[in-house]
Amino acid sequence: MTASNKIALVTGGSRGLGKDMALNLAQKGLHVILTYNSKKEEALEVVRQIEAIGQKAAALQLNVGEASSFDAFIVQVQEVLKSHFNTENLDFLINNAGIGVYAAF
Repeated sequence: MTASNKIALVTGGSRGLGKDMALNLAQKGLHVILTYNSKKEEALEVVRQIEAIGQKAAALQLNVGEASSFDAFIVQVQEVLKSHFNTENLDFLINNAGIGVYAAF
């Protein structure tokens, strides 16, 4: 498998550090599946940027704070791998997404 056939899943890939990682992986020749929680348009813009680099990309919604959604997310990843990337396997996982509780000091 060449670098151009490898696929990375970047959680939290729609903005910030995750976006930077997704774009850098694409520049290095990897295809990217990225996740977003609520900012779908930002995620789709990252997909467009990755495709402009010449790599394949897809964005999937994932709320890492809702463990009950993980099984459905796995099914979505499997479907996207088959339909969009013609494979059944990921090569890399970059677990960047997080959750937080925000409170005033």
